[in-house]
Amino acid sequence: MTKKSSTIKDVARLAGVSIATVSNVINGTRFVSNELQKRVRKAVEELGYSPSAVGRGLRKGQSHSIGVLLPDPRNQFFQIVAEGIEEQAELHRHSILYCNTRDEPSRERASIASLVSCGVDGIIIAPSPSGRDSLRPFLESHLPIVLIVRQIERFETDQVFADSVQGAYLATQHLIKLGHRRIGLLTGILEIQTFKERLFGHQNALRDHSIPFDPSLLLNAYSHIEEGCEAAKHLLQNTDITAIFATNYPMMMGALKAIGDLQRECPREVSLIGFDDLDCAVVVKPHLTVVDQKPYDIGHMAGRMLFDRINSKSKSRIDPRTVKIAPELVVRSSTAEPDSSFRDN
Repeated sequence: MTKKSSTIKDVARLAGVSIATVSNVINGTRFVSNELQKRVRKAVEELGYSPSAVGRGLRKGQSHSIGVLLPDPRNQFFQIVAEGIEEQAELHRHSILYCNTRDEPSRERASIASLVSCGVDGIIIAPSPSGRDSLRPFLESHLPIVLIVRQIERFETDQVFADSVQGAYLATQHLIKLGHRRIGLLTGILEIQTFKERLFGHQNALRDHSIPFDPSLLLNAYSHIEEGCEAAKHLLQNTDITAIFATNYPMMMGALKAIGDLQRECPREVSLIGFDDLDCAVVVKPHLTVVDQKPYDIGHMAGRMLFDRINSKSKSRIDPRTVKIAPELVVRSSTAEPDSSFRDN
């Protein structure tokens, strides 16, 4: 037979004090004499009583849990973001409830509503293209919310993301300095601010080096490996590109697959650069040149900002903060000068 768990009433009865006194000793909410404290702590030890952190938190107006909403938890980039958040949650003794939105507005809205009904103390979210509409109803409640990875412009909440304009500029400039002029661009949904900014950074680099932007070299690969592969094949078979810039990691892996499927050599026949310095970047051949967005730093900073608000007695008095993480170009062997001898044959 399973032993029944002790309750606060059992502790009070054994210690010979009121339930309120037990609560004050456990939570440190009121002065209790040393003698009574000793009796309560002795009773707690004898009974093996463990107060519910969730219940105690709810009585204080906190659940000691936060919600984290991600569009694709299978993506290693978001797994690393989550590691940064988890370190902060552990530091502040909070559990995490994860939701997979799949970038679907209906799932996003339902997940947010579910987390709020669970009484989470705050939410960290990588918003979908409809994130503004999903989140707006909850801003007036002063629920702490931090947006990550994808910026929503003119939105009154904390946000943490990599500088996508600068990241795309660094990638494109690297290819230009190697001698590339015809650069294929694989982008995601341009309604997502991140991809819009990466296009902007790419165009800025071309303009600064007096290279006209050719819209025919831009294809939407919808952020997935399969679409990235098909889009890259189209560019390789129907244009004169000497390099491909994939604006996220799955599309970069799709482009690498396309290069292999078409029996092209990378980087001799076509250079490849993309976003995110994840494990496979140094496992595949050639090793991939990438823009590192520092996903752990994004998650860690988002966690810090969220708990700043959770622990603030007047959450609404902290002005909305925006933090841009500086990206870093990591050069490896998938990019090189265009092979003029190959082009001439």
